Amino acid sequence: RIAGVFISQADATLVLATYGTIASEFNDLQNGSWLISSYMLAMCTAQPLYGKLSDIFGRKNMLQVSYGLFALGSLLCGFGQSILQLVVARAIQGLGGAGMVCLVSIIITDLVPLREVASYRSYVNIIQTMGRSSGGAIGGFLAQAIGWRWALSAQSPLTVIAMGLMTVSLAIDSKQKGSQEGDDAPPPTLTQSLRRVDFAGALFMSISVLSLLLILDVGGEKVPWNSPLILILLGTSSAAGVLFIFTEKRWAAEPVFPLHLLSNRNVLTPYFISTLQNATQCVLVFVIPLYFQVTQNSSPGEAGVYLVPTVAGNAIGGLLTGRAIKNTGRYKLATILAPVSSCFCFVLLLFFWNGNTPIWQSLLVFFGGFGTGIAHSAIFVAIAAGVDEEHMAIASSGLYLSTSVGAVTGISAGSAVMQAVLRPALEKSLFGVVPNAQEVVNNALSDMTYVQNLEGLAHELVVDAYLQSFRGMFILCIALSFLCFLAGFWLREKRLS
Repeated sequence: RIAGVFISQADATLVLATYGTIASEFNDLQNGSWLISSYMLAMCTAQPLYGKLSDIFGRKNMLQVSYGLFALGSLLCGFGQSILQLVVARAIQGLGGAGMVCLVSIIITDLVPLREVASYRSYVNIIQTMGRSSGGAIGGFLAQAIGWRWALSAQSPLTVIAMGLMTVSLAIDSKQKGSQEGDDAPPPTLTQSLRRVDFAGALFMSISVLSLLLILDVGGEKVPWNSPLILILLGTSSAAGVLFIFTEKRWAAEPVFPLHLLSNRNVLTPYFISTLQNATQCVLVFVIPLYFQVTQNSSPGEAGVYLVPTVAGNAIGGLLTGRAIKNTGRYKLATILAPVSSCFCFVLLLFFWNGNTPIWQSLLVFFGGFGTGIAHSAIFVAIAAGVDEEHMAIASSGLYLSTSVGAVTGISAGSAVMQAVLRPALEKSLFGVVPNAQEVVNNALSDMTYVQNLEGLAHELVVDAYLQSFRGMFILCIALSFLCFLAGFWLREKRLS
């Protein structure tokens, strides 16, 4: 089970490290980012569905389906003959990766006492972190050694092996939950199980979520915010959302996501905290390499090393929180302290990261990862404690969706703040001061190598403009962390026995 988590997380950064090479082979570099986006969008869309589907078809069965989808997508990646084919294959991978990650946490709540859930979740978080951290290095090495096709398709047999090990070793009852028959009744047939699936609700929710995520993914960067495409996607998301609500309230016998859960503050509050906390984490991960590339002329590989304190903080925060919850049976204080740690991190960066950063100041990002590690452990326990067993899987899968939405929102909002500050700062400082100022501005916005190769006053002014944009992003994260801090007090704690 843990192997599947590692593979799915490593895959995301593996492609992040190789998508430029892949797209260049097809002479389609401008669309290469869709190799990343398609995986993420498919994963986010599928995550909220796995909870209810695992109630209907069984945890183990759905986990096998997710492994199968991921293996199929990996295999198809190796045979892709165009960017479009690879994007479709990556989407299939994403559909599988969603279940490989979220179902493990759901199974933990089935097997482990609530008081120990955070400890086990912290171990899963470490595996996720290890996968994300090592995927890029593994992908870069394999792409050079054996080619990107083998690097991607090799995940297929590994996933099949992991699925076989999971099938043999997973000691959990695969029977469906929540059926109308008693526990002594024979297992329902496939036809009976399919009748329980809320296909209309699942379709409308998927369309609404996918359209919203597409807005956040392409808005501002790939297309202007006021473009017709954004308006169409916004209308589609809104209409599908309304139809989803109507379906869940009026038609669905077994809603794919019961709306009454959102009136439970012990569900809504963790969703809110998860979204904003993950948004700040993604802004931090986005800023760190860029900061050191701009200010220290670091290579992408060297800049990536500065992420290590964040990764370490995430793992340590999760482990300590899991141990504390196990010993005390309390989790509310952790949800309050998590954004305090993150806010402390961004305040320090705001004052100390001024372009001349010694080693000890580069370690300040530890506190950002530490806060996120605390939050991930605590809010999952809060969800598990805040709902009855019948809705546990559905609420948990919704938590994963909020985490993913937070990631997309954080990157989108951070990029928007950066662009809103950076271009005016460049134009204000360069025009009338350096020759060919407009050319310098355009190149500084699009080419990091160009920034690193600048000399003299032009380099100094461009770096200062970037620092202003980074400060704007830090202020954004301070505001989001403060909202998380306030939300933590709204959580109603249930003492764990």
